[in-house]
Amino acid sequence: MKFDTLPDTCLVDETLAIRVLEIRAGARITLKLWSSFNDVVLLSSATFTADAGGVVDLGRQAPDSGSYQDVDAMGLFWSRAPVQGEVATGFEGMSKDPFTATLTAEAEDGTPPISHAIRRVFLGPAAVSREVRVDGLVGRMFEPAYPGPHRAVLVVGGSNGGLGWSQEMAALLASRGYAALALAYFAAEGLPSTLDRIPLEYFGTALEWMSAQPGVAAKHLAVVGVSRGGELALLLGATYPSIRAVVAYVPSGIAWPAYPPSGHGAWTLNGKEIPYAKTLTHEQWDEALAGGSARADSFDWYLIPLKDAGYADAASIPVEKINGPVLMITGTDDKLWPSTDLTEFAVRRFRQQGFSHRVEHLKYANAGHSIAWPNGPTTMLKSRHPVSGEDMDMGGTPEGTAHARRDSWPRMLAFLRQALADG
Repeated sequence: MKFDTLPDTCLVDETLAIRVLEIRAGARITLKLWSSFNDVVLLSSATFTADAGGVVDLGRQAPDSGSYQDVDAMGLFWSRAPVQGEVATGFEGMSKDPFTATLTAEAEDGTPPISHAIRRVFLGPAAVSREVRVDGLVGRMFEPAYPGPHRAVLVVGGSNGGLGWSQEMAALLASRGYAALALAYFAAEGLPSTLDRIPLEYFGTALEWMSAQPGVAAKHLAVVGVSRGGELALLLGATYPSIRAVVAYVPSGIAWPAYPPSGHGAWTLNGKEIPYAKTLTHEQWDEALAGGSARADSFDWYLIPLKDAGYADAASIPVEKINGPVLMITGTDDKLWPSTDLTEFAVRRFRQQGFSHRVEHLKYANAGHSIAWPNGPTTMLKSRHPVSGEDMDMGGTPEGTAHARRDSWPRMLAFLRQALADG
């Protein structure tokens, strides 16, 4: 029994051809994938029956049983989940590097087990990175290691702050040939501690800095953001015409207040707070529930105020000012905020204003808030917010969110490639 050729290192978004060869026809084998994150063991497993040729091929066979059900070449990767106690027995000999996943195969007939460790990275060997601490900016620049100029992307995270999401996204984009600046705008040294009255001029400085870099094609700039950073990406596109394309993950076409709430807006321009909408207060929510105008299992506390067209319009992002195509990606079971509904405000505004560029809204059923690159675990749906301390439920099912990631990722890359092509 042996694995077909597998890499020792690959990018996290790559689909692997996982095949086990030279098995007795009809034999049952169990594949497990082990990894560690923050000292927590993550494990997935699936049992297969070898075909007549003595092969198990994850790209064409569904497991008989296991942590996922359907044919899925990377099912073992997204279905990893935390395990403890006796279930974690066997990890002792595996790599504790959080970027390394160890694949094992065990046969029921007593054939000696086999294993292969794969280090999955965000920054490939053809890309490099450097810290950016200039003009008040806090970020990290990722670039192809070969000469440019390269099409470029400004990457901004959401309400978690810092550089966690943005530097992983930027590293992957650099590995795909883009110059990408991951930019923190709060919750990092030298920056505000919370998402509160962040000047859009800060991002204007970042765009100017990027445009001045010798490796950047200044006329081919895009912005990518997630969640509150998706809201921000739409705002920046509407504010700075040097941005030629926008990608917004689980965003909002409506501007919202500071987070955690402070009584102020999240964004400012020219020293003035960007107009924003507010959710219902706790008292208003209780009254709406008691009066039957709201459903307890809904996001009506976001959406009821926006039924007032004038109110919604005042807080709407002027997306019609964006100087290029726009791609928005949401999960219809997002439980952090109603990103699909909030994105539709932007879609309607594009339509009403006669927007001349391409607009696409990818909506995924059974997917939640955590849509990004594929193959990461999608089983850990609940966590605590690192800034506010609130309990979070990302929503969606592991299968639905994994599908949304797998389907949207190549479409997002194709969108950027087309949007920033020479014209």
